[in-house]
Amino acid sequence: MFAGRFDHALDEKGRTMMPKRFRDRLGVTDDRTVWMVKALDGRHLEVRPGSSFKTYFEKVSSVPQTPVIKHIKRVYFGAAMEVDVDGAGRLLVPAALRKELGLTDKITFVGADENYFEIWNPDDYEASKEQFA
Repeated sequence: MFAGRFDHALDEKGRTMMPKRFRDRLGVTDDRTVWMVKALDGRHLEVRPGSSFKTYFEKVSSVPQTPVIKHIKRVYFGAAMEVDVDGAGRLLVPAALRKELGLTDKITFVGADENYFEIWNPDDYEASKEQFA
């Protein structure tokens, strides 16, 4: 399960160390890549291990393919980027995604559920919490 909040540094090349708990979870699923995509709300990244991404795609593809579902698939899956996780547990946040979300030197990892975690700009994450307080 991906759970917890972790604040990490992001270097000038966009590399960051995944939280140990998240690295351990990838080890259980034997995934060496993750898929990053800007969430549909546009406020953060959703990050799914390769196996979870495939399962999610199959689940979305199994529902009736209405024009709305087709549009969501096109926007979500069409923008997804596969990213390698190196042996030390580092990953590279692509420049385009960093720019879109204003990710600079600090990021916040947030566990979302068993299948994915999120990456936020720390200020945006704090603001999102206040929205529901």
